[in-house]
Amino acid sequence: ESSMMTPVTFETATLPRGLTTVICDPHEIVNVMGEAGFAWFARCAEQARQNQYLQVSSCVPALEGCDVNGASFTLEQMHAWRDHPQVTGLAEMMDYPGVISGQNALLDKLDAFRHLTLDGHCPGLGGKELNAYITAGIENCHESYQLEEGRRKLQLGMSLMIREGSAARNLNALAPLINEFNSPQCMLCTDDRNPWEIAHEGHIDALIRRLIEQHNVPLHVAYRVASWSTARHFGLNHLGLLAPGKQADIVLLSDARKVTVQQVLVKGEPIDAQTLQAEESARLAQSAPPYGNTIARQPVSASDFALQFTPGKRYRVIDVIHNELITHSHSSVYSENGFDRDDVSFIAVLERYGQRLAPACGLLGGFGLNEGALAATVSHDSHNIVVIGRSAEEMALAVNQVIQDGGGLCVVRNGQVQSHLPLPIAGLMSTDTAQSLAEQIDALKAAARECGPLPDEPFIQMAFLSLPVIPALKLTSQGLFDGEKFAFTTLEVTE
Repeated sequence: ESSMMTPVTFETATLPRGLTTVICDPHEIVNVMGEAGFAWFARCAEQARQNQYLQVSSCVPALEGCDVNGASFTLEQMHAWRDHPQVTGLAEMMDYPGVISGQNALLDKLDAFRHLTLDGHCPGLGGKELNAYITAGIENCHESYQLEEGRRKLQLGMSLMIREGSAARNLNALAPLINEFNSPQCMLCTDDRNPWEIAHEGHIDALIRRLIEQHNVPLHVAYRVASWSTARHFGLNHLGLLAPGKQADIVLLSDARKVTVQQVLVKGEPIDAQTLQAEESARLAQSAPPYGNTIARQPVSASDFALQFTPGKRYRVIDVIHNELITHSHSSVYSENGFDRDDVSFIAVLERYGQRLAPACGLLGGFGLNEGALAATVSHDSHNIVVIGRSAEEMALAVNQVIQDGGGLCVVRNGQVQSHLPLPIAGLMSTDTAQSLAEQIDALKAAARECGPLPDEPFIQMAFLSLPVIPALKLTSQGLFDGEKFAFTTLEVTE
C-alpha cells in the first residue's frame, strides 16, 4: 500500500522487472478498515499472476493508546487467517517495548503464529532488550540503519532485511555486512517505494544493481539475497531456486551486472508487459474494494492551527533527518521576532475517523519547507491527516483539499493548490493505472520542490512523522510523543 498502488497496479509495475514474488504486510489498510481491508487485499493477492503473500498484521494500531485509527484487528480475527494459502506469517511486531516487558496480549499473538515466520521491528535496539526480543521468537528486522546495529543483529541469529526505500535508505550503511557466509541471513526489501521511482529506477532489481555496481558484491551473492535467502526465510521452499521440483519462476537477463531483464516467466508461463498494461484498467475495476469514502472529517479553518508562544520560552521541535525515518528531538527558544532558528515550520495531525478531536499541533525543523504547505492522508500507521506548513491559512487549504478528494496528497503555495493526488481507496491507494500514477507523482514532487529544499521523497518522509514506534520525537492525533521514553510529552520544555 505504501506505493499507493493496489495489488493489481503494483503487479503491472513490478512483475515485468522480475519481481515474481511479493511478501507484504497490509497493515495500512487494516488500520483504516480492519479485517475487511485485509480480506480485500487477500482476494486481490489470490487473483494475481505475481506470487503475492501476506504477513498477518500484528499491531493494529501500532501502539495502543497513542493514536486514533479506524479499526482494530483482534487476535480472534488474526487466527482466522493463519492457514490461508497466501499467508506466510506474522507481520512486524512494532510494539517491541511491550514484547520485552512481557505483555501477554503481544506474546499470545507470537504464540499463535509460532509455526510461521515472525517479523520484527526494533530500530536501534541492543543489549539485553534485543536478547529478550529475539527470545520471544522474533526472526528478522528491516529497521536497522547503522552498520554495527546490523552486525549485532546478525551475530545474535536474526535475519537482516536490508532496506532501500524512497525515504529510508539504509543500503549504503548495511551493504558491507553482506558476504558469502552470512548471505543466507540477509535479504533485500524496500518497505516504501513510490510509483515514480519504481517506473524510473526499479524495485528489487534496482537494489541488486546497487549492490553489484557500488558495493562490489559478487553476482551470485547479490542475486542470492534477492531470491533464495528470502524464499528460505519465509518457508517458501518451492521458490528461489532453479532446480527440479521447484516452481518455474524465471527471470532471463541480457546483462546480469546491470540487471537488464529480457524475459519473465511465472509458473513457466511468459509474462507480457503490454498485456498486463492493456488489462490493467479492467482488472482495477473488477477488484475495487466494497467501501467508499473513509474520510470522516469536516473542513477546517486557519484558526484550527493557531498556536500561542511566549517569548523566552523553549519549545520542542521534531528535527527531520533527510532520507531516514528516525528523527531527533531538539528545542528552540521563541522571541518576539520568532524562533531562534529559521527552519522551523508548523506540523499538525488531524484524526479523520469522526471523533471530532481538535488538531494536535507541533513544530518541525530540518524539513526544508520555506513556503507553502503539504498535506496527506498517508500517515503511518493510523493514517490520519498530517499537514506541514509555514502559515495556518495554507495548511487549512491543503487539508481541505485532501478531505474533498476523499484522501490523498496535496501541495499548496502562494495561497493556491498547486498539485494534488486523490487516493480514494482508504485514503491510501489510487484507482489509476501505474503509468498514470507515476506521472501524477512526478507533477506532485515538482510542485513540492518549489516549496524549498525538501527531502528526496517529501510525502513518504512526512508520512512517518506520526509513527510513534520509531524514535525520537513524533506527533500523533493525541499529541507529541517521545519515541524513546514511549510516553507523551509537552510542546513547551518545562524540565
